[in-house]
Amino acid sequence: MARRIVMMAVLVAAAAASTVWAHDGHAHLIMGTVTTRDDRHIEVKTPGGEVLNIAVTAKTAVRRDKRKLVLGDVQAGHRVVVDIGNGEDPLVAREIRVGATRLDEK
Repeated sequence: MARRIVMMAVLVAAAAASTVWAHDGHAHLIMGTVTTRDDRHIEVKTPGGEVLNIAVTAKTAVRRDKRKLVLGDVQAGHRVVVDIGNGEDPLVAREIRVGATRLDEK
């Protein structure tokens, strides 16, 4: 029994460590609700309550489903998923995916 507990602890520790190391090089996504937006940045409030300031460039793609949008279509209150690449500071949006809003559902 003690051997099983030790083995499980080792497996959990190994899985946790590999998750941290394997994360580098993958796209980081931020999910939340837009609180503010202008031509150079977007602020997103995450479900945990953290407000992140993310830079927007001319290369930032904006989409809803498969349709291309312009940054002006993103408004406060919209739910978004923002691809910030490797997640290094400063945060720069590669893609903003806009979720459906109640107005879109009519």
